[in-house]
Amino acid sequence: MKAEQAYKTINGFTLFYREQGKGIPLLLIHGFPLTGNIWDPQIDALSARARVIVPDLRGFGKSEVTEGTYFMELFAHDLKGLLDALGIEKAVLAGISMGGYIAFAFYRLFPSSVRALVLLDTKAGADSEEGKKGRMNLAQRARHGEMDTIADEWAGRLFAPSTLKTKPDVVRAVKDGVFRTSPETIANASLGMMERQDSTPLLGEIACPVLIIVGEEDMLAPVQEAKSMASQIKNARVEVVKGAGHLTCLEAPEAVNSTMLSFLSEL
Repeated sequence: MKAEQAYKTINGFTLFYREQGKGIPLLLIHGFPLTGNIWDPQIDALSARARVIVPDLRGFGKSEVTEGTYFMELFAHDLKGLLDALGIEKAVLAGISMGGYIAFAFYRLFPSSVRALVLLDTKAGADSEEGKKGRMNLAQRARHGEMDTIADEWAGRLFAPSTLKTKPDVVRAVKDGVFRTSPETIANASLGMMERQDSTPLLGEIACPVLIIVGEEDMLAPVQEAKSMASQIKNARVEVVKGAGHLTCLEAPEAVNSTMLSFLSEL
């Protein structure tokens, strides 16, 4: 089965998305500085049980680049617009890395539209002052045309050391994807993450089922962070994926698919 590809005008820009399968609506939200393609290993497997919807966020992939800061709430409104356009009242949201930040923003804005959450390799807290400086620096470097260096750096940070050695094709594809991303998008999203709200106070208010997936070797959103989040959410569980870093969906797709299918079946 091949996912259907389509474009919709949402909130004044053109958003690209793919859709496959029937059943419970499942919205897969990619991370930074990536595209919906990072979910390719999940689409076939998860569409056996769900209506899988995979957008390219504003500015990323095949979606239109727009001006101004890409706040997490802006992305959330875009995704709500997509669900509305598709006639979906309630969906499971699965967000990896920045996609997790967006999932938190979406839940804060539209809690009644969320059936369940899957949070992969993400964290609830806002950036530290040092982290904010890093985001600002990245935005400036992108606008100065340093995309080659940025692509190399991010590939090194996103993957476990074992993935860098054993899956060069996966690493190369991600690096190429980062390099092809508009510098304006890198800057806009980086500044949006810098300004994001601290979602820690939200954790105790989350009433839906939550699955947290984290790579054992994730250095950007470590296991300890995932366990801390789970301890503050009423109905959450954590799955630690061995041999994976910050991109579990690409590094250990079989483990992620199995865990997510099991979670969906419980819903």
